[in-house]
Amino acid sequence: MACIFGLMSGQIEVYAIFVIILFTYAVQYTESQYRCSKRAFAGLIVCFLAYGLGAHKIPYFCNLKVLSDIYISKEAVPFTLYINFDKTVVGLLILGLTQRLLFHKKEWLAMLKQTLPKIGLLIILLVFFALIADKIRFDPKLPESLPIWLITNLLLVCTAEEGFFRGFIQKNLVAVFKDFRWGHVMAVIIASLLFGFAHYAGGISYSIWGTFAGLGYGWIYQKTNRIEASILAHFCLNLTHFLLFTYPALA
Repeated sequence: MACIFGLMSGQIEVYAIFVIILFTYAVQYTESQYRCSKRAFAGLIVCFLAYGLGAHKIPYFCNLKVLSDIYISKEAVPFTLYINFDKTVVGLLILGLTQRLLFHKKEWLAMLKQTLPKIGLLIILLVFFALIADKIRFDPKLPESLPIWLITNLLLVCTAEEGFFRGFIQKNLVAVFKDFRWGHVMAVIIASLLFGFAHYAGGISYSIWGTFAGLGYGWIYQKTNRIEASILAHFCLNLTHFLLFTYPALA
């Protein structure tokens, strides 16, 4: 349905459908019972397409711009926001085809009880060090763009990025390193480094902070084994940044 409406509105071209089909098939193949070499090859295809889609390097997607060069904070650089069809596809297909998602109320309550203290600790540590490094400054606000930001950041940013980096990369690295003593730690570190590298467009500093944040999200995902927990952690940190500090970055 999303593809049909995307075609009707001009947000995607016909060739984008073939990219989505290939990505879907590759994701599903990695979860199959075929030989490890075949699943590894499918995994490489997933990573290649996920990077292209997430970084908007693959044509045929015409993402809708909803905010253009607005100032969320006076001391910050201007902010532009797109509703990204391509990047969102990555997270939704991985979550839908590879993850057992929470369904019952008891599961959600148990996850929240286990996760919220960890999220609080993560936010305190990252904010503390970012303030010391003068990467952010205290700037409480309620911008007019808050409603559209909430929707896009939760569903299009956090869900997509956590679905790929934790739900796919870290999950599969844990399986690869299962016979190693520190296999889980290696999986968290590698996934976090890749997460930081994915933010290289914002500069080296942005990549480093992205890596630290990724370590926190990966730690929470490892401890809870719930993708919803890392998505919530990612969203809460972003929301704290948006509402209380200079956003998106100091000029």
